[in-house]
Amino acid sequence: MPQSVDASYIVVNDTVQGSLTTATPKLMALDTENDEAGTLGTWSVAYRDKDGELLVSSFYKADKDADFGDCPVVMHNAKWDLRVLRRNGMREPTNILDTMIASYCMGLGKQDIKDTGKSGDQMVGGLGLKYLARRNLGMRMKEWKEVFNKPEEMQQYNAEDSVATYLLFEKWKPNLPNHFWNIDMPLLPVLMAMEDRGIMVDPDFLRSYAENLDERLAMFDLPLNPYSVDEVRSYVYGTLGLEPTKFTDTGAPSIDSDVLETIDDPVVKTILEYKSLSQEKNTYVSNYTQQLGLDGRIRTEFKQTSTATGRLSSVRPNLQNVTKGNLRSLFIAPEGKLIVRADYNQLELRTFAALTQDPSMLEALARDRKIHQDTADRMGMSYDDAKVLNFLMLYAGTAWKISQEFHIPIDKGQAMIDSYYKAYPGIRKYHNQQIEIAQSERKVYNYFGRLRRLDSMYAEDWRVRREGEREAINTPIQGTGGEVVKLGMIDLHEKHSAPMILQVHDELLFEVDEREAKEYAHWLEEYIPTLVEINGVRFTVDVGIGKNWLEAAEKENNTKL
Repeated sequence: MPQSVDASYIVVNDTVQGSLTTATPKLMALDTENDEAGTLGTWSVAYRDKDGELLVSSFYKADKDADFGDCPVVMHNAKWDLRVLRRNGMREPTNILDTMIASYCMGLGKQDIKDTGKSGDQMVGGLGLKYLARRNLGMRMKEWKEVFNKPEEMQQYNAEDSVATYLLFEKWKPNLPNHFWNIDMPLLPVLMAMEDRGIMVDPDFLRSYAENLDERLAMFDLPLNPYSVDEVRSYVYGTLGLEPTKFTDTGAPSIDSDVLETIDDPVVKTILEYKSLSQEKNTYVSNYTQQLGLDGRIRTEFKQTSTATGRLSSVRPNLQNVTKGNLRSLFIAPEGKLIVRADYNQLELRTFAALTQDPSMLEALARDRKIHQDTADRMGMSYDDAKVLNFLMLYAGTAWKISQEFHIPIDKGQAMIDSYYKAYPGIRKYHNQQIEIAQSERKVYNYFGRLRRLDSMYAEDWRVRREGEREAINTPIQGTGGEVVKLGMIDLHEKHSAPMILQVHDELLFEVDEREAKEYAHWLEEYIPTLVEINGVRFTVDVGIGKNWLEAAEKENNTKL
């Protein structure tokens, strides 16, 4: 626990003619409280006066004359506070900073730790303001549940949130990485604009899709409850008499999907099919129906602080788990518009080549060859097998994993790895280098400097540490590719007011006037590759146009531009 900082402050109210403070500070911190209807209640700004005294201006209800001017305003989870101000008709700050994003950029929050040993809460935390203030400032703050029904304590509670936000940013500012300033903060308004736009859904398709799933689910006649762990385990290990090969943390024989999928039995296959369809209904139909707005659009929330690699995710609903195929027909363009889709071509493999500087991969890209085809030719295998192998090597595939994927003995799997390293010598060098970094530094950076803590490297279990080594190999590739897409989004938004409606991994969707769609698609195809270059490698895109997402993604559309 750090030595407690001086978090004392003075509450003042120096609002003058719509200006928040009598003197323009160098930095403000803002925090808001609102009721269930979104109505603004207590809110405050913290700042230092010319003598360095920490002051808090505390307010109640919306003040539509309040003006933050050009002063940098830091918030914790700025999206929330900005939308509270917007709903209540107040001006929003224009120079926005965010301590939740700052803590994420510095690797201070909770990560996917598999260590069950001695590290304890020294390694695990969160991105919540209360936790960060306690860990980094020594401040002990009340939780919301302690004050939500005590209006007499609300002003102090809110003021302390502003103070903690101010002090955290003040402490962290000198050490914030470049990508916080150049990528993460510029990306925030881009994501908010996309969230506000949303994406239109075809209600007829959603209805027929739901009916089809209901009909298929109604046809099942299951002899047991597929969601009863005891019944399924009794059937698998009792009725079928199979020997357990995998166990849960409590020592019980496992019945997870990895185990069930290896069992050649009609009942087990029926259970898996039923649960898959049921999950599909809950994930897509029920979720999308609940989230559908009155204007026929779904508005997901894009999160930039939730993945270990730095890639974006989406929630409520998650639109990044939409499977390729027919379901993409659900997402449509409104009347008079078309969807233009830009898909980064071989993004991870291009990143792989750029970071490893493998001469064979670079040569393939220079000749505009598909790397999967290049691998197929060099390894003497089919294109599909080469694709599987390339992605396995992106994730530092082991001989055992390759043997499982290709149904070959482990020694043959090792021979395949050796042949791959011979074909692409830069890959072996990169893998060895990243493993050394994992073992010595227990953290890894992507090309743009984003940090990932390798907490699993502290584990006593060697298998967990091996997972950390694989993370050290894959994270710079996945993370760097994610930054390439983010930089493209920022440039398109800031310089060209691009009408982006969705980002899913390597894809960007735009909603464009149908009269301009073809010209816009041509422009994207030419412009996006000029935005980022890494070690001589540019990132090209395939572009398609359609009335819905699926149509825009079909390969033949790319030839009709």
